Amino acid sequence: MDKQEKEPKRIKERLFKDKPLSEISLKEFERPTNDYMTNLRRFCISLGVISPGESRVAIVHILDVLIKARSKKQKSLDSYEIVKELYRRNIKIVYANVLRDVRKLISIGLVEKRENRYRIRENLPLHEILKTYIKPYIVDKIFNRITEYAESIDKSK
Repeated sequence: MDKQEKEPKRIKERLFKDKPLSEISLKEFERPTNDYMTNLRRFCISLGVISPGESRVAIVHILDVLIKARSKKQKSLDSYEIVKELYRRNIKIVYANVLRDVRKLISIGLVEKRENRYRIRENLPLHEILKTYIKPYIVDKIFNRITEYAESIDKSK
């Protein structure tokens, strides 16, 4: 194997080694306002689900649909019911994008999938999900690993 063949292999190995196991991006805003959709959008931005100033905020509407389904005792919705509700609200979105956004909500722990239906995790209030699942199992876990790196760096200097 010559040097040209080894280089792409090294890059792939490094990319695989440096791939994060999980990630979350936290952002802080001013205190909540009385506007529900603004608060929901800022909630999503704060958790890193969307970026500030992003124009494609369908994920905010999807989360809203699931929250309202929970409060109507509908419990869970399948993906077609989510798309139907979005279209009813004049929010045009491609079905594949709905699935992508729902997977994003699942990956951060806000939504769960049961029997091909989606719902807010255990139909809990959002603050309970943050306190019970996201903080201890995602944020604290990541912060502890970062602390391990810091301790390892301090020991090796």
